[in-house]
Amino acid sequence: MSRFTSVEYPGRGLAIGRDAQGVPFFAYWLTGRSPASQSRELVVRDREIIVQDVSGAATDNLRHYTAATRGDDWAIVGNGTQVSELTAAREEQPDLQLALRRLTYEPDPPIRTPRITAGATITGTELTDVVIGSARADDGTPELTEHPSLYAARIAPATALTTTTYSGTTERVITNGRPETTAIPFTWSEFTDVIWRSLQPALRVAAITVRLDVPTFAEAVLHTRT
Repeated sequence: MSRFTSVEYPGRGLAIGRDAQGVPFFAYWLTGRSPASQSRELVVRDREIIVQDVSGAATDNLRHYTAATRGDDWAIVGNGTQVSELTAAREEQPDLQLALRRLTYEPDPPIRTPRITAGATITGTELTDVVIGSARADDGTPELTEHPSLYAARIAPATALTTTTYSGTTERVITNGRPETTAIPFTWSEFTDVIWRSLQPALRVAAITVRLDVPTFAEAVLHTRT
């Protein structure tokens, strides 16, 4: 697996690709340090996946948002309100790699959490025009936003594009948001277990993997903090 599975605090993470059998999928996972971050769940609807509060507290746009949307032949997944914004603007700007350049990192100084996003066109078991990227603070000049991204015209079986918001520890949060390509030597339905086992038990919130060769998000494997 990718290096993100070995870090203590990856924050939020995502992957999009095709499994060892060629099935297209995406995965999304959440970790949290604070009680507010841990008091969340993923709610799966036909064409949306929502991150919502379970404590009865007020809605917080940095913690509660639409994490994934899909149409007949496309899907978008990410870690914040940009997913809804990019979905609404998709007809105007269908090139996700260009659309990501309009984003900035989250307004949560001093951390400046990257906004991570991925999307693809879906044709049967093929994923085309696959993009994964982030809006992150420049390491040397944090008031500036940089937009690292990866683009693949097609995704081969047993391959995914991945990224996480962080790459450090709970005591020393290090921002990430840099995409990478990783091997996926298992099936999509096993991916949630792989991610869940890699996360620190005390930090786990939720993880989900969704196959994309079906018309809705109904086929998903979901783990939630208990």
